[in-house]
Amino acid sequence: MAYALSLLARRAYTEAELRRKLGQRFPEGAEEAIARLKALGYLDDRALAEALVASRRRYGPLKLKALLERRGVGEEVIQEVLAEAPGVEEALALLRRHPKGDKAKAIRFLLNRGFPLGVALEAYRLAQEEKRG
Repeated sequence: MAYALSLLARRAYTEAELRRKLGQRFPEGAEEAIARLKALGYLDDRALAEALVASRRRYGPLKLKALLERRGVGEEVIQEVLAEAPGVEEALALLRRHPKGDKAKAIRFLLNRGFPLGVALEAYRLAQEEKRG
């Protein structure tokens, strides 16, 4: 339990990450420690997912989903957290901050940030309308 607390004191872990980390060192006591940490409120996948999404608002929902899956967050938590994921407004704000010369560069920029193609195209169209007047 002390080892798990020292890990959590350094950075936030998902349940899956902590299970993996504790399982390497203490295979027999990992589940008990995780259950205790969850009961105390020190281990919460939903809170961690919300914090990650809030701190990475410059990324689109596809990239955020991949990041959360890589960290071991459950699919249902991911769906709930990404329900209010960045959309056209955020993509448009990115294009305003980082103007790209042509359409291909702008779309590629947004796709690399994890925005779906439809959102990227709509944001580019709106940016062009703003430019024209």
